[in-house]
Amino acid sequence: MSKRRRIVAALGLGAGLGALGISPLAAQTPADANAAEEPWDVLVVGSGAAGLSAALAAYEAGANRVAILEKMAIAGGHTLVASGSVNAYDPAGQERMGRSDSTEAFFRDTYEGGGRRGDPDLISVLVHESESMLAWLQGHGVPFDPVLFEAYNGVFPRAHRTVMRRHGFVYVETLARVAKRRGIPIFFRHRAQKLLLTEGAVTGVECQTPSGRKTFRARSVVLATGGFGASAPLRMRWAPIFDETYYTTYAAGSSHLDPATGDGIRMAEAVGAALRDMDAVMAIPFWGGRVLDYPGAEIFLTLGGRRFTDETGTWQSVLDDLSRLGEKEFWVVTDARSRKGATFATKVQQGTVRAAQDLSELALRMGIPANALRAEMEKYNRSADLGRDEEFGRTRFTQRIETPPFYFGRERFDIHYTCGGVAITAKAEVKNADDRPIAGLYAAGEVTGGVHGNFRLGGNGLTDAFVFGRVAGRSAALRAQTLRGEP
Repeated sequence: MSKRRRIVAALGLGAGLGALGISPLAAQTPADANAAEEPWDVLVVGSGAAGLSAALAAYEAGANRVAILEKMAIAGGHTLVASGSVNAYDPAGQERMGRSDSTEAFFRDTYEGGGRRGDPDLISVLVHESESMLAWLQGHGVPFDPVLFEAYNGVFPRAHRTVMRRHGFVYVETLARVAKRRGIPIFFRHRAQKLLLTEGAVTGVECQTPSGRKTFRARSVVLATGGFGASAPLRMRWAPIFDETYYTTYAAGSSHLDPATGDGIRMAEAVGAALRDMDAVMAIPFWGGRVLDYPGAEIFLTLGGRRFTDETGTWQSVLDDLSRLGEKEFWVVTDARSRKGATFATKVQQGTVRAAQDLSELALRMGIPANALRAEMEKYNRSADLGRDEEFGRTRFTQRIETPPFYFGRERFDIHYTCGGVAITAKAEVKNADDRPIAGLYAAGEVTGGVHGNFRLGGNGLTDAFVFGRVAGRSAALRAQTLRGEP
């Protein structure tokens, strides 16, 4: 089976990608023939949320010729498999939910959540551009659910998601369709390998294609290549704890299909770009027993059946608590009352998550003494009634876990996100070691550092990609217009 077919099968997307023109055939466009001759106004590297947003924003800002290079055979990158939570300042939505929010609170939550290591200027852009970003996505046809919620490892219910299943796929599908209508080509299986420099300015990209090496010249280049979570050598260069035994959340039990191999970071570093926060590598439980996109309605148990952590704490704190026990896996249990996330049906169908009709059956299937499991569940539910768990300090409970069927499965931590990357300005310009912009080079999304500090709040990853993708596209278009001699 081909790599593309394995990915599509794993995602359960079927033939829909081909119908959208998101396939290797889409690379064969008329523009391909003269790619090396006439410079592109804006050349975007990567076709995830950040790349698609950058390309569309550049087009909307007046760039005449915009193209996207994508090393994979399908568009989307990590966005394709994302659970889809998007944080945004949305006063109308909060009022609809009977709550209130503020840009100050959003800024504070992001800055504090990242250990005060984030760049305040970048966080300010993230926060203040999030409202217009949401309207922009809606304007392009993304159908958002009116219910706002608190994303896992978020701290306030300001997250949005689509009304459809496979939320990440919806973003890619929608924006890719718009890009196609705008005449923006995506050159698939074009792996960018080197940035071209002319008198200190980035003027193009060299890439490897199925037919050989090719050069694309451009007035502006936007890196939207994602992080470095799938590269064990790069991870271990800055965060040695995450060795080769860790997989990534892109594909269950594997890392070799994951496109987040740090290509953009390597290319940017080679032309003098500064890097920051590279030690901030995030791991989360994703492909196993977890089926919820919000905290407060599940219990984590060791394989022996004992609670060991505050389930609503940061993923790093949960990983630390598990590691202290010398264990790699744990059980996750929820019940029929909880609102299941996008992965629920697939996990049940695959047998990753199973159901039990009562606690006795649950204990039997988990291989745990029934009395011990019953005692843990009773203690948990008493804490849920009180709103506080004295043993681990948990204070967020959305319900008791008592309504059958109970859903359960084994879980482990996989690499999910790298908060570090190339340093950028508030205009998404890539900075060098002297803190000065590198002319012609912009970046957005997980390839960058500085937005999140040492921890990314749940729901902020896609917000970062959409917001700074738009910022990078606009900045890149402005440079292209200036070089063309336009006012």
